[in-house]
Amino acid sequence: MGHGVFDHVKSSRQHWWLVIAAGGLTLIFGTLGVWQYEHEPPVGENGPLACFFISLYHALQMLILHTPHLDKKTNVWLEVGRWCGAFTLVGTTLMLIWKRLCHECRLVHLGSWEDHVVVCGLGHKGMEIIRCRKKSNAQNNPAGRPVKVVVIDPNPAEELAEECARLGVPVLIGDATEERWLKQANITTAREAFVITPGDETNVRIAAEIHHLSTENNNAQLACFVHLENIHLRERLQQLPGNSDKKRNGGKLIFFDVFDHEARKVLLSLPLDGNGIAKDDPRTVHVIILGFGRMGRSLALRAAKMGHFANQKKLRISVIDRQAALQRERFLFRYPMLDTKEICELSFYEFEAESLSARQQIEGWAAEPNTLLHLFVCMDDNARAIEVGLRLQEALVERPDCNLYVRLKTHASPVAILKDAQGKGPHLEPFGMIEDTCCNGSIQNEINEKVAQALHIGYLADLKKRRDAGELIVKKDSEKPWVELDEVYRESNRQAADHIAIKARALGYHLGNLTAGSKPVTTFNREQKRILAPMEHARWCADRWLAGWKYCAERNDAHHRHYDLVSWQKLPETERRIDHAQIEDLTNALAADGKGIFEGK
Repeated sequence: MGHGVFDHVKSSRQHWWLVIAAGGLTLIFGTLGVWQYEHEPPVGENGPLACFFISLYHALQMLILHTPHLDKKTNVWLEVGRWCGAFTLVGTTLMLIWKRLCHECRLVHLGSWEDHVVVCGLGHKGMEIIRCRKKSNAQNNPAGRPVKVVVIDPNPAEELAEECARLGVPVLIGDATEERWLKQANITTAREAFVITPGDETNVRIAAEIHHLSTENNNAQLACFVHLENIHLRERLQQLPGNSDKKRNGGKLIFFDVFDHEARKVLLSLPLDGNGIAKDDPRTVHVIILGFGRMGRSLALRAAKMGHFANQKKLRISVIDRQAALQRERFLFRYPMLDTKEICELSFYEFEAESLSARQQIEGWAAEPNTLLHLFVCMDDNARAIEVGLRLQEALVERPDCNLYVRLKTHASPVAILKDAQGKGPHLEPFGMIEDTCCNGSIQNEINEKVAQALHIGYLADLKKRRDAGELIVKKDSEKPWVELDEVYRESNRQAADHIAIKARALGYHLGNLTAGSKPVTTFNREQKRILAPMEHARWCADRWLAGWKYCAERNDAHHRHYDLVSWQKLPETERRIDHAQIEDLTNALAADGKGIFEGK
């Protein structure tokens, strides 16, 4: 199918087979009818073989409503063949004309669409976003009107295009990097756009074109969600200026990554610190990652940001990969601070996941005392990942307390088999399925978003309070309302929100929903603050370091320099007050999302 063809509501296979069958019957009955009409009896001087081909030729003419001159009574076979030929020609013509008519009508109708959704890229991720968007938006639409979605893809898979047809989603067969296809999808009046092609470079080009068109047409309502698998590129683009709600007059670019969201979600559900790590707890948290692809890198980075505990023991991250040396160099090129062991202890081991060396190494780690063990099998092949998971389950039969997660691509993978194949040892848990990752939560950062916003409001309130008390505080880039705040600072608040549960468990508490009659913890005593404040400072330092910030005696936000990037022991008392203020505000931040801190684990 060439460019410029609008994906039609595909005629069903039954219709086409009916037309093909009618054509076949035309040839059979037409040949038999012409034979009887012209050559029997007798066959004549041409012979039976020649007569057969002459009859077949005339039968083929019936497919275009043409028959030889008939000057005598016809037979039943000839009439049946003629009508089958007419049905074949008319049926095929109608289907083709209907297809083209639908194409033209939908093009005209598409030009009047407003507040619709444009999806650029019809892979499995794009299809899952369409399903999720259609379902969730239809449920939230008070008028009950179906959500309008249009797709642009240069070469959509047939089965996905057919599903779009069933959902009433038109598919433009074209290149979304070209302005004309975005205009044909009426991007200038759209409410949302999702850019989720397989290539990051293509996604950036499409996003730039969408941003240009939306700015040119003052479509400030457009939210353009851009999927980038390169976590480092995504972090850099999130920091671009001119994307705040207040300053822009075009669409807002929102960069997301389903791998990072799934890593964040699974680390929150574990959790890393089990039932909690108190100040004097001797245990160390050890995260083992088999396979350092996209999911493995996201897990390592999220764990490094989240793994800061009351006992001040460094998180251990061990990576097993067949190209460990190369993976290490690439990872540390982007995050050199991880090589200093200031944030965590990161080690790489060059083994095949399905090797005796890897198994023996993991068994040795499992035998270490006072260790909270979390294993993640992140391999590209589902069958191999499941086998490795099952083998590790056997090897860790004496460590049923550890967490063993196996990353699978889709629910169509043998997820049910994995769940049913539980044996002795740690429980196997699948994660990372595309149906779970390509949802509203991963796109719109729904996890702890209200808590993160509340923490930022508390931070602004504390600054105002200090200024009102006469303290001289220089204006900071982070000192903006949430809607104007740079994405890098929003993400920092999200990480602070994610860490609240670890802080609560360090005190023997837990998080829960606020209900009528519930009695949450509302304040912390001095000793509890002394435990939690260093944890928050360590978490904040890790966040800044991994974002490329460095220590400097003079703060410079533009050059990512900060004087607070020191250990808690070296931090001045005036600066410690910031961490104490955030600890005091934790309960208020949680309440903004209907949650609270409660006694007991």
